[in-house]
Amino acid sequence: MIRYLIKNNFKLIFRNKLAVIVLLFGPALTIALLSNAMDSLMRSYEMPDEFKVGYRSSNSVVNENIGTIKDEGTDAGIILIEYPDGEPSELIKNNDLSAFVDINGSDYTIYKSGDHKTEGAATEYFIDKVMKNGIDAALDNMAPRTEMVSDIKETKLEYMPAVNATDYYGIIYIVYFSCCGMICATGMLSSEKKNGIERKYNVSSVSPFRLYLARVIPTLGVIIICTLIEAILTAVLFGIHWGSPLLSALIVIMMIVAFTSFGFMLYDISQNIAITVIALFAIIWILGYLGGSFETYMYSDFSQNIKNISAFYHANRALVELSCIGRSSYAASSLVFSGSITVICAIVTVTIEMVRRRGRN
Repeated sequence: MIRYLIKNNFKLIFRNKLAVIVLLFGPALTIALLSNAMDSLMRSYEMPDEFKVGYRSSNSVVNENIGTIKDEGTDAGIILIEYPDGEPSELIKNNDLSAFVDINGSDYTIYKSGDHKTEGAATEYFIDKVMKNGIDAALDNMAPRTEMVSDIKETKLEYMPAVNATDYYGIIYIVYFSCCGMICATGMLSSEKKNGIERKYNVSSVSPFRLYLARVIPTLGVIIICTLIEAILTAVLFGIHWGSPLLSALIVIMMIVAFTSFGFMLYDISQNIAITVIALFAIIWILGYLGGSFETYMYSDFSQNIKNISAFYHANRALVELSCIGRSSYAASSLVFSGSITVICAIVTVTIEMVRRRGRN
């Protein structure tokens, strides 16, 4: 029974040819139309040779090693200046600082100047690695000196180079469009409503979970196939570079599965295709906005805590870092994030369907 439903739903999905075409060629068309603007935007974020960053710290380990951190920061073009007192925003304004770092124990806050987004992003990257992975991790490939001893955990990490605009937006838009791919299922869902198939499901012997799979599997199949074709097409046309292809593919596929599952959960809650599409697109737009799908996540004004709530931030950062340096500490968090969304949405959808069936019987 479920095989028949999956096969039939594949046919119904392809009735919405416009949605499939948009999913298939949307990213390439967007990149082609906006590539010059994207390139100009990324060039506007060129890093100066040297800039000043204020700081204060109550972390004893950082304070013990501050001389080393300052010296190597200087070699990397980051001039660290201590300001024990004062409001960060006022200190930035009155002392021509690009950013200010307030280290309080194991936590830290970075205040950035709106006029120095590039320097703020570099400061965030530098301090993040100092606090989480050790002094040498932050300095590797940022400065010529690498032989150092410190009380902070030592590890190895390459500093991420400048990101090519076409690579960045080429990758990001494929993720964004594919996460909106649930729109391909509208033909299938509208056919179910039109022909009263939903009522037949309610009295059938097929379990809610099997019916869920019968909808999700063909939808995912179409989206993943279109995304694969699109990734190959944009790589050939625009030279987009995907780092670690298998891991990158897994991250993209998990995002597709997560937001397709999320879309079906919204549909099961609302039972209305229009409301589902509007709500899904609105939520994806918000999460994409927070996660760097429009303005690059490196230069976003949002705090790290805000960015961390977006699945797009974890996926986008992981894919971009894999493209640039071949590795990313955000790959695992992206997979966990999207996997959690998938499981939660599947459980909620199946539970709602079970409750509805019991209410009708």
